[in-house]
Amino acid sequence: MKAAILGTGSWASAFGRHLCHKWERVVLWGVEPDQVDSINTTGTNPAFLGDVVLPPNMRATLDLEDALTEADLLFVCVPSQAVREVVGKAARSDHFPDGVPVINMAKGFEVTTLERLSEVIEEELAAAGRRAEHPVAVLLGPSHAEEVADEQPTAVVLAGQEGVDWSGWQDWIAGPFFRVYTNDDIAGVEIASGFKNIIALAVGMADGLGAGDNTRGTLMTRGMIELSRLGMALGGKKETFFGLAGIGDMITTCISRHSRNRNFGEAVTQGDRSPQELLEGAVQVVEGVHMTKAALKLSEKMKVELPITKQVHDVLFSGKPPRQAMRELME
Repeated sequence: MKAAILGTGSWASAFGRHLCHKWERVVLWGVEPDQVDSINTTGTNPAFLGDVVLPPNMRATLDLEDALTEADLLFVCVPSQAVREVVGKAARSDHFPDGVPVINMAKGFEVTTLERLSEVIEEELAAAGRRAEHPVAVLLGPSHAEEVADEQPTAVVLAGQEGVDWSGWQDWIAGPFFRVYTNDDIAGVEIASGFKNIIALAVGMADGLGAGDNTRGTLMTRGMIELSRLGMALGGKKETFFGLAGIGDMITTCISRHSRNRNFGEAVTQGDRSPQELLEGAVQVVEGVHMTKAALKLSEKMKVELPITKQVHDVLFSGKPPRQAMRELME
């Protein structure tokens, strides 16, 4: 069995390392020659996973056709705003075998279309005339790459299109420290996993301003209200938001030292660089920034009130001081 993973970042590398427990071959496709060369020659990806050793049955390639050839399952693990381009290339490749499921692992929405990423993938498959051939699913939940690479116990949610038996793939994806639950609410899982990054940005800003646990608890709780409001308006199920993909992922992202969104929110309060300058200097993509923009547009479209999201948006894109944003929320 061969697993193909689009991406060579921290999550792609950590997840690929996990898959190597069961899969004979795991191939990562990337666009950074230094990363690909390091994975293949030293068995490490220092830019993202430090000195974590990667298994010998895992390799990387710059050749998309090489990654797709003989693949049994395709995982999409690239930044949310790159999903359309990357999947489009894969869908048009003659080396992409028929019948291979496509499982998205990126969190967020496409900002330009306000579509969930599974919808983006379906559109690109349809454009290539291959929609009926490839089932689409998402694999999301509280799963920091650093802890997965360290084989810390982790649980995620596999949610896929109706009419497909995902239980077989559930077994192939699960492992000794990596539990996979299934869920039939693909929309709810995607909405929850993307939206929680906005609240993590808010918590990071509060932490940077010296706020305490009371503030953190308030933001997370009211953040769940905003998630439920928008999520149900977009067709998600309320119970999904109080499961792993919702409150589980939100708690993890808001309190963890590994959380790039929480850490970015805190960095914004330091005042020496603007949010845009911080983004330009970031090694990893801060998905919450894109999601904040998408969520505010969706809230206006669906006529849903999202006060925390609005304040985070104003800090990131309108130059509002974080302390003023917090004061306005409390007032």
